[in-house]
Amino acid sequence: MKYVWPIVMLVAAAGLQGNLPKAVSILGARPDLVLVVLISYSLAADPAFGATLGFFAGLLHGSLVGFSLGSFIVTRTITGFLAGMVTARLFSENPLVPALSAIWLTIVCEALFLLANPSPDIAIAFRKVAGECIGNAIFTIFAFFAIRSLNTRRKIKLANARI
Repeated sequence: MKYVWPIVMLVAAAGLQGNLPKAVSILGARPDLVLVVLISYSLAADPAFGATLGFFAGLLHGSLVGFSLGSFIVTRTITGFLAGMVTARLFSENPLVPALSAIWLTIVCEALFLLANPSPDIAIAFRKVAGECIGNAIFTIFAFFAIRSLNTRRKIKLANARI
């Protein structure tokens, strides 16, 4: 049951990502909303949850793109696991933590993906990764705090129901 809403959010993010206007692009790259949802949920959970959600995010993203399904699954699973590890090691109310985590997790995810699927023009790939990092960081701040707020409300309702 705890995977239902995250998977629904992944599907919604995939739908939104396909319809983002070009004006949202930064340095020629649009934010990866599926990766933003994965990082946001994984930062609010444990490594096992992050890895499982990463598997589903990679499966969804690879299915939508239509190529390199295995690369998407592996990179997103590793990214979800690492995001869950950030929660276990470092957690703060500071809004910079999710933003900085989104930046380095995006770099790791895209670097692993580029290792599996080399780009013919590496300079363009690096510029797009830089733009994607900035966009993902901005969107992750909002998504992380929205998800954490919804989780807190759910836990309060469960606690009140037990009383």
